[in-house]
Amino acid sequence: MSVWYTSDSHFSHKNIVQHENRPFNTIEEMDEYLIEQWNQTVNNNDTVYHLGDFVFGGITKWESIVPRLKGKIHLTIGNHDNANAVKKMAHHFEEVENMIVKKIDKQHLFLFHYPIEIGLTPNAYSIHGHIHSRSSNYVNQINVGIDSSFTRDTVGFGNLIPEELILEDLKVRKEQLLELRSNTE
Repeated sequence: MSVWYTSDSHFSHKNIVQHENRPFNTIEEMDEYLIEQWNQTVNNNDTVYHLGDFVFGGITKWESIVPRLKGKIHLTIGNHDNANAVKKMAHHFEEVENMIVKKIDKQHLFLFHYPIEIGLTPNAYSIHGHIHSRSSNYVNQINVGIDSSFTRDTVGFGNLIPEELILEDLKVRKEQLLELRSNTE
């Protein structure tokens, strides 16, 4: 069983193709590509943390996408997620929350759609989406959106990020945070 992270898939969102220069001619082409990438990576017993902006549109769009995806999905709500559709689709998710807090080896991971400013805390990290291809502002923020440079550089556009890669990256970031803290004292 593996654990995966992603955000900002924006299934069925026509404008995201142009806005983020995604390599598709239609939203149908984008949706099918993202579903295929997801299902080639995720097994039915895997856990997926999707950090918002999952599907753009009402219940019909959600019903055409979510049941096709493998894994046990934990969803944090994004600003483009339709509240009524999410409510009607809640039975497809392990949980639907505004924020999920995970603790792994004394590391506190704040899973939220938006980046959180935590300060120079070496054991607290904001795992987020929302800002698409823009970089996070702070060393203890990781943008796991499918358009992010972190995603492109570690697993490639449209792919989900395995938890092991995030934890590996946190070790590097922790050293950077400790150095930053020692320089400010």
